[in-house]
Amino acid sequence: MRTILISIICLLFSVIQVFAADRCSDEVFLRRATLTVTGALPSVQECTKFIDSENPKKREALINRLISSELGLKYMQMHWGDILRIKSEFPSNLWPNGVQAYNRWVYEQLLNNVPYNEMVRKLLLSEGSNFRAPAANFYRGFQKRSPENFYANINLLFLGNRNCTDNGHLCFKQIKFKSTKEWKEEIIYLDIHKELPWQRVILADGTQLQLTKDSDWREAYVNWLTSPNNRRFAEVMVNRMWYWVFGKGIVNEPDDWREDNKPSNPELLKELTDYFINKNYDMRALLKKILMSKEFNAEAAPKGTYVPQRLPAEVIIDAMSTATGIWATYSSRVPEPFTFYPPQTRATHLGDATVSSSELELFGKVSRDVSLESQRNNSITSRQLLYLMNSSVLERRIRRSPVLKRICEQNTEIWPLANAITLRVLSRRATPEEVNLYKEYMEKNKLTLQELAYDLMWMQINSNEFLYNH
Repeated sequence: MRTILISIICLLFSVIQVFAADRCSDEVFLRRATLTVTGALPSVQECTKFIDSENPKKREALINRLISSELGLKYMQMHWGDILRIKSEFPSNLWPNGVQAYNRWVYEQLLNNVPYNEMVRKLLLSEGSNFRAPAANFYRGFQKRSPENFYANINLLFLGNRNCTDNGHLCFKQIKFKSTKEWKEEIIYLDIHKELPWQRVILADGTQLQLTKDSDWREAYVNWLTSPNNRRFAEVMVNRMWYWVFGKGIVNEPDDWREDNKPSNPELLKELTDYFINKNYDMRALLKKILMSKEFNAEAAPKGTYVPQRLPAEVIIDAMSTATGIWATYSSRVPEPFTFYPPQTRATHLGDATVSSSELELFGKVSRDVSLESQRNNSITSRQLLYLMNSSVLERRIRRSPVLKRICEQNTEIWPLANAITLRVLSRRATPEEVNLYKEYMEKNKLTLQELAYDLMWMQINSNEFLYNH
């Protein structure tokens, strides 16, 4: 009996050791979580405070703070802007005023933590002025304004279906558009006196919808779509959130649900979906549960199970701006009105896919022409690597960096200098082995401390550790 007990204890101890070894360091977790939730690098002060903290629940406290932070809300707004195709010019043609109003509406839903089912309900039942009823821009953002096209995109966004075979589009036949005397304003309204379609509305799962005269036919469909009995609706959002965190969905692609594209982990999808429904479609609670999972807390591959992913274009450009202290500038090319964005505007906060730059285009910024997650390309390319190694623009930013100048003025020894730069760029302290290499490099090439600082920042920006969330 004693032998069996000892064996069990040894087995449990080995499992604990494996789990402990698979858990990423605090430095890695801070950078990973901050980039995932906010799209921004943690500040030097945040790094030192978190790394030195002995609070056993500091990871949970960090996640709670990040999810409800301004940066966290704005980054989640960017995710939604991508799939809702928030863009002032072709093909959406929302125009700058509409884009501003639409983005503000999305932000307010996230700020108030409106449940997912309620947010979708507001979106799909919207009507009114594109400037004064911002959610109505959902129906304006289509090049082809037909009930069939509305329905196809709704199925893609909220059910993951790329092909619609039922006649649910009949629920959207009342939608009409009319212009006003205000420049670029358009009213979305319903022709509720329209004759009932003779066809029965039968959805793909066999559900029959009853449409009544002189009412909003969309309500019957939206009631079915957002019902807790429609698990697919919750599953698609759960899977999308998993994709936003890990770069790959449990069903992948996240908007391609087919019989021959099964979930890679059905049990995980079921557990998260049950949790999401039981939490009344609370998106913050869902995001927190995913971030607190052992999968997100694991060491990066090949030692652990977390798969590093290249940072999105906007995040890379913002990270270079944060590291150097010199920010990219943006302006809207739409002539009414032509506008410059305020200094130090983050690329993740632009809110309009029409506004871009050559750097953002190089690193794969989405065009928002379609609602597919796959429109974003986060693969590393030879052109990107050549830019990082040879760009005169990046070189000038590093040479003129006020951040680097201040670091050099405050640190006259290699160790604190390397620590300050590494904390700024890679969100961790420099290791003794790295500092020794820097000393050898400085002596071999007869560099001044300032010249070493330039090379260190450039080298770190070119590293996989900077370009990837690991």
